[in-house]
This record gives sequence, structure tokens and C-alpha cells, in this order.
Amino acid sequence: MSHAVSQWVEHYGLLGVFLAAFIEGEIGVVLGGAMAHLGKLSGVHVILVAWVAAVVSAQLFFTVGRSQRDSAWVHKLTDKRAFALAIRWIDRHPRLFCLGYRFVYGMRVVGPVAISQSHLSGRTFFLFNLGTALVWASFGAGLGWLFGPELAHVVRSWLTLPHFIVASLVALGLFVGVIGWRGRRSARAADPAP
Repeated sequence: MSHAVSQWVEHYGLLGVFLAAFIEGEIGVVLGGAMAHLGKLSGVHVILVAWVAAVVSAQLFFTVGRSQRDSAWVHKLTDKRAFALAIRWIDRHPRLFCLGYRFVYGMRVVGPVAISQSHLSGRTFFLFNLGTALVWASFGAGLGWLFGPELAHVVRSWLTLPHFIVASLVALGLFVGVIGWRGRRSARAADPAP
């Protein structure tokens, strides 16, 4: 996914930042900040575009979650552990949750849907959404501005064909190992010992 995001940002500029921020999240904004540091994009425009994408994305998930409470899609999200954690936080500290969910990995979609299931008003969510999205976009673009070019250099110097082959073989071995372990674990659970 990060290679596709990188290509979007590199080839399509601000449209790439918008799409990446809307669909994926952080990586596109950081890459946009790095491109601004290199003079290929305007830093202010990267922040504004990422801000709009983040606001629209969160508002869409909130609206769908609120209007489709009984749909299979919302129920699929509500069955996840992250959702149960989000609901507990919302019940205790609704405004604090609205301020922080965007900065917690894995909560980009779950957060607005969870908030939509609470008693928090749509207007209050929208105001929090505007503010937190601006902070998030500024922070992500700032990280890209500060560290993006150095990270790109490290990735370019370490991502050679031999390193890629070794990393791919290790990843494949881990994947096969995890699948085998889960299969054995499932078989043991299905066949209880007498």
C-alpha cells in the first residue's frame, strides 16, 4: 500500500495527497510533507488538502454509521475489540475521545462509527472533526517535512534487490509459519482431549 501511496503523491501531487489521506491516512500526508520539503508541492496546500480529506472521510464514516445503525457493515465493525474499547471511552469521556481517536492507530474508521453510535450530536462531532483534522494534517505534513527526505534516503539505500529478496523470504516464512500454527491450534480446539 505504501508504494501505491508514494506513486499517487509523486505523480498526482495534491490529488494524490487527498486520495491517500482519504483512503489510507497518515502515509500520504507524511509523503506530501516530504514532497513539500523537496519543493515539489506547497506545504500549506498539502496541509489544507489533507485537512479536507480527513474531515470528509471522518464525516462520511460518522454519517454512514449513524444512518445505517442496523446494517451488516456497522455490525461487522461493532463486533471488533477496538470498537468495544472505543464505546467504553466514549461513554466515559465523549469529548476527549473525539479529540484523540484520530491519533490512535486503527481508529480512523472505527472512531467515527463508534461516535455515531453514541449520544454525541452530529454538530459537536463536526466541530471536533474540523479541529482535530487540522491538527492531524499539520502534524503529519510536519513529520514529512522534517523526516521524510532522510527516511526516503534510508529506504532507497536499504531497499536493494538482495535485501528485498531476503525480506520477502523471511515474510513468506513467517506467513507460512503463522498459518500452520493457527491451523494446528484450530485443530486442537476442534478436537478436545478426552
